[in-house]
Amino acid sequence: MSRRLLYLIALFVLAALLLFAPLPISQTYMGRTIENAGHTPLFFLLTLGLLFAFRDDRRFAGAWLYAFAGIVGVTTGFLSEVIQMPLARDASWEDVAADAVGVILALALYAFFERRSALRHWHRIVALLVACACVAIFVAPIVRMARAYVHRNGQFPVLADFHSRIELYWTLSIGVNREILDDALDVQLIAPSFPGVSFHEPVPDWRGYKFLVIDVENPDAVPLNLGVRVHDRLHKHAYRDRFNRHIEIAPRERRTLKIPLDDIRNAPRGRLMDMAQISDVTLFRAGPAGSRELRVYSMRLE
Repeated sequence: MSRRLLYLIALFVLAALLLFAPLPISQTYMGRTIENAGHTPLFFLLTLGLLFAFRDDRRFAGAWLYAFAGIVGVTTGFLSEVIQMPLARDASWEDVAADAVGVILALALYAFFERRSALRHWHRIVALLVACACVAIFVAPIVRMARAYVHRNGQFPVLADFHSRIELYWTLSIGVNREILDDALDVQLIAPSFPGVSFHEPVPDWRGYKFLVIDVENPDAVPLNLGVRVHDRLHKHAYRDRFNRHIEIAPRERRTLKIPLDDIRNAPRGRLMDMAQISDVTLFRAGPAGSRELRVYSMRLE
């Protein structure tokens, strides 16, 4: 077995381990961003490995080397996502795109630095511009993540105020359409069963505060049976292991809800909620009937 073949086998085995082995990454915004970002450097190295392994093979001279490495890299990225589908893993086109960015980045940088072929000066300039574009695409989600965390941490004990679209990074839709209108989160309650919006991953340490204050409005002409749910990172996905409260909001009424944090702390059955590890606040319509709209102006601790 040739040294080149051994090298390629080792390279693909390493890639498979990194793609399919469970990694100790938390399911936070930061964890998901880092996990997704890892696809680009992995396929960058994989494609570079292909280029260096086959550059001395006369069958892959000139443009054929780039075509071969590019096709193998992109195809491997696509198949890696297809394989994950029956394994109940998080396969996505976003990951395929991240893999392709890594492949293109490797091809562009190799073209810029490689001196064996007679590439013209403008070819290398184009390769450098393509490489810069790939780096920008790779870095953009990380920059957005950093801005979102800085914004979230900087406004605490305000949990949300919707003066910036960055707030949308911390909300998840549950059968709704949502958008920021006039410094409020306007939520169209579409799904028939428990539609709402989840404020995911707030600053988790709520110790030292007394109340959770939520400024909400029911803009519809019918009442809203508003459900408020809070849980911590130890939540066992059971109704009795979290804080639950239903509040009737009259038609066209705007109200400031003031919930004692002691009620939240004592809500789980058989234990106390960890007020240093709060992970989620969800507002939803309890039941299929009632208002089709919810407006959230702010959420804060006092």
